[in-house]
Amino acid sequence: MVRFAVIVAGLLLVAAIATYGRYESLDPCEWMKRDLTAQSGLPPMAVELQISAGFLLDGITAPDAGDCLVKWWEWRREGLPQQ
Repeated sequence: MVRFAVIVAGLLLVAAIATYGRYESLDPCEWMKRDLTAQSGLPPMAVELQISAGFLLDGITAPDAGDCLVKWWEWRREGLPQQ
């Protein structure tokens, strides 16, 4: 059981390091902003407004990291929204 916990902890550490290496952040809201900025070519401020509008349409006025993680994962799975 201890060996399993060590393996899982190691995998989580590797995933966190890889994520930080790619996005320079562990904040899923920042991941969304960077991915959408890279995909759309829009300025970061416009992308932030687009993200906020998407959350408002879903009834979320103050998204937290969990909300951003879910939305980021949906966008990654379904493809980033097209302009």
